[in-house]
Amino acid sequence: MIYCENCHAPMEEDSAKCPYCGALNAHGGEKQYMERLYEIRQDVEELSTVPEKEYRREMGKTGRVIRLTFLAIAVLAVFAGLFLFLGRKLTDYEPTAEEIRAQMQWEKEVFPKLDALYAEGDYDGVVSCVFENQDETYYSISNWKHADFINVYTRYQSCTEYLEQAASEGYDAEDALDCMIDTLFLIQERKYDSYTKAEEALIAAYQEEVRKQICTVFGISEDDIDRLYVECCVEDEYGVYLDYQTAKKKVKSFVKEKIRTD
Repeated sequence: MIYCENCHAPMEEDSAKCPYCGALNAHGGEKQYMERLYEIRQDVEELSTVPEKEYRREMGKTGRVIRLTFLAIAVLAVFAGLFLFLGRKLTDYEPTAEEIRAQMQWEKEVFPKLDALYAEGDYDGVVSCVFENQDETYYSISNWKHADFINVYTRYQSCTEYLEQAASEGYDAEDALDCMIDTLFLIQERKYDSYTKAEEALIAAYQEEVRKQICTVFGISEDDIDRLYVECCVEDEYGVYLDYQTAKKKVKSFVKEKIRTD
């Protein structure tokens, strides 16, 4: 067992996300990424057996998986350093002076590049830059002043990627389930001291855009989303928050009752 860096709840080491708050787990995410990559290869190999009328649909779904997989790799690269630090902390690991110097040197070289991309509004470029500047050792951007915002941005990108693909290629119940859960976690995003006023405005715009887009694509209302969000929240000593396991069950029922799927 490990503990979630975001909400400190216990979770399985191989989980891609915290079951309580949905925060990413680098080790589990990497494991699931490799499994997904193998599935993609199998899908591509099996395309030759798909009837011609189904070919375009299968290609569209496979293409979406590839794009989402690339996004997952980028997110993993951005936050792996943070989770690696957490794992070391839980095992009383103390970084060596050499490791500290290496992290500081990496920040000195990479953070100015991130600052320049961020100033241009190129948030995809930020994620790509971190990914491209990793080597065998994961470096953390947790000390970068815009790291929390980029975390929200990658979730927003994941949601819009799902919805754009669903609108053009169609979707099944599993697609709708995943997209609804990602949307609920995006809606949950609250203000942090690390956000600038501009970032808060962008996050609010992302939330509003995804809310409207998901209603259009899935044929539901914003009231439906609000009610579903409340049903998926739980309360404990940490306060009220969106619970992943509860959300998975509630959203599955919601999709079955409210959303017409292929």
